[in-house]
Amino acid sequence: MRVVHLYDGHEKVYDGRGSVPNVVWHLARETAAAGHEVTVLERRWAGLPAAEEREGVAFHRFDLATGADEPWTRVPYEMVTSPVGLARLVGDRTNFALEALRHLRSLDFDLLHVHLPFAASVLATVAPWLRDRMVYTAHLGELRLDALSDDQKGGDGGRGDADGGDGESADGGLAVPEIVKRLSPDVYLANRAEKTAVLNPEIREVFADRGVPDSKLSVVPNGVDLNRFGDPDHEVVTEVEAKYDLGDRPTLLFVGTVMPRKGVVDLVRAVEQVAASGHDPRLVVAGENDLDPAYTDRVRSLIREAGLEEHVELTGFVPSEELPALYALADVFVAPSLEEGFGMTVAEAMAAGTPVVGTRVGRVPWLLDDERCGRVVEPGDADAFASAVSELLDDPAERDRMAERARERARDVSWEGVTEDVRSIYQEVTE
Repeated sequence: MRVVHLYDGHEKVYDGRGSVPNVVWHLARETAAAGHEVTVLERRWAGLPAAEEREGVAFHRFDLATGADEPWTRVPYEMVTSPVGLARLVGDRTNFALEALRHLRSLDFDLLHVHLPFAASVLATVAPWLRDRMVYTAHLGELRLDALSDDQKGGDGGRGDADGGDGESADGGLAVPEIVKRLSPDVYLANRAEKTAVLNPEIREVFADRGVPDSKLSVVPNGVDLNRFGDPDHEVVTEVEAKYDLGDRPTLLFVGTVMPRKGVVDLVRAVEQVAASGHDPRLVVAGENDLDPAYTDRVRSLIREAGLEEHVELTGFVPSEELPALYALADVFVAPSLEEGFGMTVAEAMAAGTPVVGTRVGRVPWLLDDERCGRVVEPGDADAFASAVSELLDDPAERDRMAERARERARDVSWEGVTEDVRSIYQEVTE
């Protein structure tokens, strides 16, 4: 089988940054390892060749206005909330689609796997011959999921409809522009692609409620690299322990971008309670914190006001090679998200044998297997989150039991198994 993956985002595939390019890379690599011919189409970044092969995967890259002169970048979080920003995004993705189409016409392939809806929707419109060989994985993010499910929220709009007057929703999230709500690229593409994979049954239901035929939809979770997270390099573990001054204090770890839907404000409030209860926690917030500066400023202010400077560290971007060590060193992994499609960092922590306190969003409760591998609380409930963390810190024996169960559970979402599920979809499309 000859498979082409299309990724039009603002991160590199095979870079260790960003959950979606991570998914693209693992699916491509595992499919190639199974003996199939795999190509990835992406934008070219400074320092990267237009074509190369990595671990059996062919990369074809093309120059666009965003990317060619930069080693790496991201679209500002608020881009699509302004008309100018939205116009820039549409222009970029349209140019990407036209360049991709030029490459696709020169390739001999059986199936096109797309991972974001914008450029792929353009392709499905201008090149309808691609539709019957197109598979779409809906990596639904906060803004797009709000737009999709707005009708199911009784008109309230959840995080994206209660406008705070400055582009923010009433709870601190960013408002979803009306045009995105009305013209959902996800629904448009899912109705035109031959098959669409979603991360959980709830997203499948949202698509079905918006008119996407059930026969087009399949639930496929994301995966986790068991070897990478289950067996970190011991020298790196020692270096990371010293770098982040973890010492003998109980370590709480958060991995992800500091942004509203990740619930970092709730996490800081919970840590304040954990510290007040007699524990001496050290919370490491490992992830970029410059994507939504206003929200990060709010988090920093809360840390100062609560006197938590000695308890909380915002690291900024963490190199991918340090993450397995951080997971292994943590006593408890904390995932206070208000929204998730899957919960990839939860799965990574489980593969490392670290118990988790998470929220009842996305596939997190399913991953934690009825709390056999951690604790689950309602999103936004800082009090319950603090209680769950304190409970685990007070019971090392239970943490050890959870660690073993977490490692075992993580095997259910290995990339090898997930890729087999995806290849089953490929077979349906190509038969």
